[in-house]
Amino acid sequence: MRRRDFIISTALGLTAAQAPTVLAAGVRFSRNPFTLGVASGDVTQDSVVLWTRLAPEPLAVDGGVGQAAIPVQWELFQDKDMQRLIRRGEELAVPELAHSVHVDVQGLEPGREYWYRFFAGTHVSAAGRTKTLPSAGSQPESIRIVSASCQNYTHGYFVAYEHIIADNPDFVIHLGDYIYDTSYGVTFRRHDSEQEPATLTDFRRRHALYKTDEQLQRAHARLPFFTTLDNHDAVIDTDPAGLAKRAAAYQAWYEHMPLRDYNRNRFQLKRTIRVGELLQLSLLDTRQHRANQFLCPASEPAYGYGNYRIRCPDMFAVERSMLGQAQERWLTENILNNKARWNVIASSSVFLPFNLHIDGEVFNYIGSWDAYPANRDRVVAAIDRAKTGHAMILSGDLHSFWAIDGAYYTPATPAVEFVTSSISANWPEPMAKPVSDNLDHNPQVKFYEPDKRGYLLHEVTAREWQTTARAVHDVRDARSKVFDLARFAVENGKSGIKRVY
Repeated sequence: MRRRDFIISTALGLTAAQAPTVLAAGVRFSRNPFTLGVASGDVTQDSVVLWTRLAPEPLAVDGGVGQAAIPVQWELFQDKDMQRLIRRGEELAVPELAHSVHVDVQGLEPGREYWYRFFAGTHVSAAGRTKTLPSAGSQPESIRIVSASCQNYTHGYFVAYEHIIADNPDFVIHLGDYIYDTSYGVTFRRHDSEQEPATLTDFRRRHALYKTDEQLQRAHARLPFFTTLDNHDAVIDTDPAGLAKRAAAYQAWYEHMPLRDYNRNRFQLKRTIRVGELLQLSLLDTRQHRANQFLCPASEPAYGYGNYRIRCPDMFAVERSMLGQAQERWLTENILNNKARWNVIASSSVFLPFNLHIDGEVFNYIGSWDAYPANRDRVVAAIDRAKTGHAMILSGDLHSFWAIDGAYYTPATPAVEFVTSSISANWPEPMAKPVSDNLDHNPQVKFYEPDKRGYLLHEVTAREWQTTARAVHDVRDARSKVFDLARFAVENGKSGIKRVY
């Protein structure tokens, strides 16, 4: 059995011992069951996944619902006032999936807005809005995308989402660490427990806590999301003994995300997002298939909590992969077969290199592609061979804003990488200072800002890609304003980054 299949079969097995599911009759809830809101995601030119979860008591073991299956009705409209109904249906919310509902609506029109809502018993959910992608072969004048990552509930409010809504992007790419396993000593807001989640119940409770955040709920109700996993969503993939825990984490993650491709004995996270002939985006799964990131021994002293390590010879082994062979082939084909003006990769971890020079030794951040240089070289080779599309890379993970010019890579590549800061998670000095101290050794880094939280807004036309780093003044203020920290432009077909301001 392949590791990925084991994960999913194990996850489903975690609930196998429960009593047989029975259909609820005359459903009554102690309170509104839609406490976790609604969401949409995984949009294509003609489809969308609509999501909700029934949880009148969101932090209870069963969400306050019990062990019965509950029918949930849904409606989809063409207008904001919800007068032009075009689809309706019913799904069963089952306890085996925490009474979550994933409706995969097909046959929609490309490039248009839709509104939706759910019903359960006598209750109705908040209204949601979504939008499909432009049709294949079309030539959209522009697209607006937000890339975001790393929202630690205990470090601050998710106020950045209020401003993301106001920016009105076509969709949001969330690059991982949607939840955090611990507070890391900061308890501005408290998690449901200071213990790391370990069971399916634990992970469900942690996700439910995050979903109770009203600012996050409003963003999901307004904008379609594409999501992927990083280490704090699950576990770092090093020990086979941790696979049962990871299976629980992955199942709970699915139960709280608007995405498809779970209940098919596989969990397919990689996505190809096509915006007509303007943009192709390959959204990567950098967690399920990566080789051991802790290959090199911890250095003394342990810089950056042991995340910065001296490069060891084994790191450069040809077979080491961030993606696994199958996904690497898929990405290579995507890059080479691209027909769009922009050929984009979205990765949960930073792609282009950054070297730390400390006491005559070279250190790298082992959570990034620096720990998988052979895999990165193969991806860069594909980028350089591609006949169509300017290469762009969007990433997160490092809780800080970066702009990196691939022209300084060896060999040089026209790829440009923009790294988004975190929604709320802090960037502690032991992680931030080694980077600041080594900027002179890394001329490819054209911008680095470690102290601000926020997100990236990307405004794309056929001629130019503009990225704005939008920073929140204070994540501990639920009404904090946002400001433009810096803006960069990349001209299609020309190397380099231009700072606009």
